Amino acid sequence: MNHSNETNVDMLMDVYRELSDKMTKHRVVAFLKHLRKNDLTLNQYSILGFIDQEGPCLPIRLAEYLELKAATITYLVDSLEQRGLVRKTPNPRDGRSHYVQYTDEGRELVRSARSEGDAEIIESFKQLDQDEADMIYVLMKMLRRKLFN
Repeated sequence: MNHSNETNVDMLMDVYRELSDKMTKHRVVAFLKHLRKNDLTLNQYSILGFIDQEGPCLPIRLAEYLELKAATITYLVDSLEQRGLVRKTPNPRDGRSHYVQYTDEGRELVRSARSEGDAEIIESFKQLDQDEADMIYVLMKMLRRKLFN
């Protein structure tokens, strides 16, 4: 058997990097378009995304997570509240503070950003015939199992 024609780790890594880079680029471009379309800054989106992951939280948690000053968090939360994307609820343990949680509209904005990032990739997958889709599915599951288990 001719070893120069066999697939080796370097060849696999080249294809993996190229595919990963292109998919990441598509997702990032779609995400940035989503931010512009919805007139959101990255920090505003990060607040919504943090709430989506962690649930309602105190502004101090947002400040720690985003590594921003409390005054900046206040400004960002107020701007999101004015747009109806978050609401403040009193902290039952401390009447001087409040929890920040997103509204239904804020939750939808976060989740639509994720789905919009996938749209172009989904369209690419739709171009596959059934045999190709089945093969790629099996190979991706195998790769996930080998790399991450």
